[in-house]
Amino acid sequence: MEFRLCLRNAQHLPDLSPDPRPPLQNRYTGLGFRSIGFIPDLADYEIYVELRRRFLSSPRGRCACFAGGVIGRLARSEITDEDLDFHKGRLAPREENVLLNEIRLWDGHSSTAYWDDALEDQEIDLICGVYEIATGRFENGEHQTSRVSWWPKPNAFSHSGLNIGFWSLDCEYWFQHRLAKIRSGEEKVHTQAEWKNCIRYYRKARDLAMANERIAGEFLSGVL
Repeated sequence: MEFRLCLRNAQHLPDLSPDPRPPLQNRYTGLGFRSIGFIPDLADYEIYVELRRRFLSSPRGRCACFAGGVIGRLARSEITDEDLDFHKGRLAPREENVLLNEIRLWDGHSSTAYWDDALEDQEIDLICGVYEIATGRFENGEHQTSRVSWWPKPNAFSHSGLNIGFWSLDCEYWFQHRLAKIRSGEEKVHTQAEWKNCIRYYRKARDLAMANERIAGEFLSGVL
């Protein structure tokens, strides 16, 4: 389950830097563009793991750890509880990181709001191991690509039967089983459509997740 620990600050914040963040120059994110027929192998997987490790070892790793689902589990492969210690951890929250990648929680009336940081799309693509592979088709002079990944992106996981509101034993079994299959060369990357079928599981699990979400919301409404 996604978790947020927010910083309290002014409702409207001053720009923390004189220049806005420059737009990405490369339209391909994650692990980048590959030519027609590319099929990643175990060596490619190890390169991906190293790139992911470097990213998760940065201050952005904390945000990934609290994202929940597969992203949170992958982050936990590199990040310890000591790293996340609010006061002494190497990934302790820094106000500048939160306010530069912000989500604002505001009731619409107060002079203050609560702020948290969020992963950007290209960061999610890197963590999940997304490649963009040329299909051989062109549109408006540009390559048409197929997006495949080593791990499901949040949307696919959140709509699967594995998502019941927390990382369950079934989730961990699935994760370890797939990881072992990847390392033995028996598993491959999937498109997002394929992921939805791979991890669909049972409808009852989705009903349980929705019930958990409703009960949690009712509880928080009563104590806040």
